[in-house]
Amino acid sequence: MPYPAENIINIVTSIRAAGLGTANFGAGMVFADFDSSSDATFAEGSYRDYGSASAVAANFNIASDPYLAALAWFSAVPKPKSLRIYLRIETDTPVESLNDAINKRIWFYWYEFETSIRATDADVLALIAAGDAAGKYYAGTTNQALVRDPSSSADIVSKAKLQGSRRAHILSHATAPYAGFELGAIFSRVNFNAANSTITGEFKKLPGVTAEDLTLTAYGAMKAKGAPFYTVVETGGQSDAGRVINSKSTSSYGEFIDDVFNLDGFTNALLVNVYNALTGAKKLGQVPSGQQVLIDAAAQIGERFIGNGYLGPRTYTNSETGDEALSDGYEILSSANDILDLTDAERAERFSAPIIMRVFPAGAIHAVDINVDVE
Repeated sequence: MPYPAENIINIVTSIRAAGLGTANFGAGMVFADFDSSSDATFAEGSYRDYGSASAVAANFNIASDPYLAALAWFSAVPKPKSLRIYLRIETDTPVESLNDAINKRIWFYWYEFETSIRATDADVLALIAAGDAAGKYYAGTTNQALVRDPSSSADIVSKAKLQGSRRAHILSHATAPYAGFELGAIFSRVNFNAANSTITGEFKKLPGVTAEDLTLTAYGAMKAKGAPFYTVVETGGQSDAGRVINSKSTSSYGEFIDDVFNLDGFTNALLVNVYNALTGAKKLGQVPSGQQVLIDAAAQIGERFIGNGYLGPRTYTNSETGDEALSDGYEILSSANDILDLTDAERAERFSAPIIMRVFPAGAIHAVDINVDVE
């Protein structure tokens, strides 16, 4: 037989694993009651994906809550690509339905339930708490008149703010059943990998939702309680028919919706990028060069989120020197040489040195003070 060429040229093929991808923060889901669907083949405890409100109408009556929620979701501009509807199991509580979908690994980020669930504030609060703990965001709406009463703390927004769960907002509107879900749909189109892509919920328009014209007392009450609202803005006889104002979450930290959403996107991207750097290498030694690979992976996400507008320039006090310094949007306060200080126990457990990262959100301007001096 001929002499094998492989004995002369030795080729080693290496295939790099794809690693993890970032989460889909555009995924929204409506939890429909077990008897809502007109399609008998739609089984309880299962879900379907839809690309339009008209597609939802094939399985749900146009007067039903799932259809109205889909109508709100797909009315957002830019229009979301899809909506997921989960048909609840008859005997499950709302929280059990939420957990069932999560345990079945049905992915979603934004979620809402039928309006009948809102009849019991305790159910809504339990849903918000459970969703927040699972990294899911409740894009809710309330039609309660008490939200507009500054003397009352018995409304759902006041109760939710007292509970303080971060991943929720409850938009106040007298009649629209899913205005808050439509606001979530606008955020669902954010692409964290694209330049200048992050947004604020403030001043957004909600097509299909009637802008309200309310009293200053009602506006003041909603602002104090942290309830977003959709209103007419007017000056000098001219009006702008419809803007979201007070786009706050129910967070005890006083966060706006975009604060919560953008931080979720950032932490997910950071986790994925560092994971892929760690698992994509043949081996990262517990030496400065190995630590630097992980630091570089974290820095890549810092740069990406400067580019998409979440992070921005800020002056800060350098903890080491006490001097004021300027950051582009993030600082990594640890160095590759920190790994030389690992304890024997940490080294035996194959740990890296901690990566300490400080980030500076760019925020968003929601109000302007103007001083005019007339000479």
